Amino acid sequence: MAKRTKSEDEGAKRILEAIAGGIGAFLALATIGIIVWDGMSGDDAPPIVIVEAGAVHEHENGFVLELSAFNSGDATAAEVAVEGTLSREGEIVETSETTFDYLPSGSRRRGGLFFQADPRTHDVAVKAKGYVDP
Repeated sequence: MAKRTKSEDEGAKRILEAIAGGIGAFLALATIGIIVWDGMSGDDAPPIVIVEAGAVHEHENGFVLELSAFNSGDATAAEVAVEGTLSREGEIVETSETTFDYLPSGSRRRGGLFFQADPRTHDVAVKAKGYVDP
């Protein structure tokens, strides 16, 4: 088997460097293009927060109702106020509130509400009440 010469090794090295440089340039330009396109698209929907009730856990001081908050809007929301109410026959029995500090676009956060009454024996309603721009 013939041994490769130094000039052959250098030529192969230059080809690999050119390929790596081309890939890097393509990725850099693609990233810049995506950022520019996103900035110019103008589809900046405000935060749209959907809150869902989850499992209920009993503890020594009452009950915890797990929550899941999802932001389907284009903008980030901060200090998202969430309210949960327990009602029976149309009458509100108990209300609890919490705040999600930060809810980026397309993200889901979990939390919980504390109640004295058992949420499993009441009608449960949860909703986002407001947010601020971060």
